[in-house]
Amino acid sequence: MPVIDVHSHIVPDSFPDNPAPDTEARWPCMVCESSDQGKVVIQDKTFRQLDGRSWNINRRIEDMDRTQVIRQALSPMPELLSYWFEPKVGLEMCHWMNQVIANMVAGAPDRFSGLGIVPMQDPELAAKSLARLKADGFSGVQIGSNINGVILGDPRFEEFYAEAESQDLCIFVHALHPIGAERLQTMPDLVPFAAMPLDTALSAISLIRAGIPARYPNLRVGFSHGGGAIVPLIHRLAVGWKITQSFQGKVPEKPIEYARKFFYDSLVYDVDYLSYLAREFAPGQIFGGTDYPYPIMEKDLNGFLGSATVEDKYSLAQGAAERFLNIS
Repeated sequence: MPVIDVHSHIVPDSFPDNPAPDTEARWPCMVCESSDQGKVVIQDKTFRQLDGRSWNINRRIEDMDRTQVIRQALSPMPELLSYWFEPKVGLEMCHWMNQVIANMVAGAPDRFSGLGIVPMQDPELAAKSLARLKADGFSGVQIGSNINGVILGDPRFEEFYAEAESQDLCIFVHALHPIGAERLQTMPDLVPFAAMPLDTALSAISLIRAGIPARYPNLRVGFSHGGGAIVPLIHRLAVGWKITQSFQGKVPEKPIEYARKFFYDSLVYDVDYLSYLAREFAPGQIFGGTDYPYPIMEKDLNGFLGSATVEDKYSLAQGAAERFLNIS
């Protein structure tokens, strides 16, 4: 069965000049070695080596056709979320990246959907930016699992969630600069392979604890990497929910009920665990995700989803993604 990939990233083949070179040293630049090869450089260091799959929609469509992916949701490489810039500078990067994505979607609207970015370091500005995303045809917005070390359940983001629900835009939460990563300096490889999924789970738990899904029941929130470590955390949170009398009444339903209303991608690398997520933990709420085009990606999404032991194969392949992205 053809599948939809909600978790794929893009990087443009060029960036605008740094608008504040005296203060914003982390502004990225692209060094293109050929029409199909390039690297993102930040502070004079190579951040990531890339090829044309990051910006060339024809290359993408060739890969999609070969692997029976009928649609991708395009979102920026997480390092381009740019929360560490002064808000107005960050907004310039958001406008640039959103225009790049809009152009790619316009090039093949039957194959791509757009997940834009907004300057979450200024929650009020981020909320105001959502109307423009909606007007430009985006399906939703990608945000980091924390905003400069602030958990997503923090009250400062309340206006953003309210506006996302009002605009009927989905939110895709992607791991970014995990809280506590500084403790892993002697084992930096544990940051992407362990700390990121832990941070993703913490972000989901913080939203439940803050009462966000209770107050905004129509808000569609999805999490990368299958929600990371959310399964054991949600059961532990349930104990706290009982002990604290529903966290002083702020979380009316059991935490698992809210967790089951979130969406999760399939990027968990183990078909038995994927089957558990789709069959037991969050039925109907799991969609395909690959992390295309990076080395850690799931290379055979169609085969991986097809191997899961679930009754509703269509939901896993397309249905959950269609509801999350609001595709009719």
